[in-house]
Amino acid sequence: MEKTFAITPWKYALLTTCILISALNVLFFSCGVVTWGASLCVYGGYAVALLGASIFAAAFLGVYVSLKESYKYSIYFLISTVLVMTMLTAYFFTFSSLKGTLLRQFDDRVKRLFEEKSVNDDTMQPIHSLFRCCGLDGPQDYLGKEEGALPASCCYSADCTKPSNINDEGCATKAPRFLLLQADINYYASIAIFILQVLSLFAAFFMGKARKLIKTKDDETPINEN
Repeated sequence: MEKTFAITPWKYALLTTCILISALNVLFFSCGVVTWGASLCVYGGYAVALLGASIFAAAFLGVYVSLKESYKYSIYFLISTVLVMTMLTAYFFTFSSLKGTLLRQFDDRVKRLFEEKSVNDDTMQPIHSLFRCCGLDGPQDYLGKEEGALPASCCYSADCTKPSNINDEGCATKAPRFLLLQADINYYASIAIFILQVLSLFAAFFMGKARKLIKTKDDETPINEN
């Protein structure tokens, strides 16, 4: 019979890695949705949302497995995590190849929205509100034009009466810089999640093995007869 080994270290290793995966997945999910959505890639946004939900599901299963110390559910966790890792790998390489294209599409979108703006149609409102910027180069793009009025989206809480409320940086520089940060966070979060998932596989495997060996030992313990 194989020698048994402690289950506790592997249990807490699995619990810790799954909690870390869930925390990183918040960044992966939110930054991914912003990156794809800002570039108007709807299917990319759906893909990262679905993948984020799958990562959460596998991580929560891992937490359950660690708390229950279940051999059977550790097998389910191993299978589901391998599937999620496969999806994450496919997403990582797809995102890596399209990252530059997404950023260029966003730059073009910002310039197009600014050209399409009018007094009655603030087409830049989504960009102004999301990235806290104003115009392409700053508020001067509006001042002196259209009766010198700033759109409400250029100001904090839509209050342009106070100079401190005005977003003074242009969207041509601030918005792409912010989106690049979101894309980088999504990129590196996917790498970190993958590494933690590998560690969680080892932890779940050895925890499940320890649980199985303990059960086998208990089954083989002879019953003392009086």
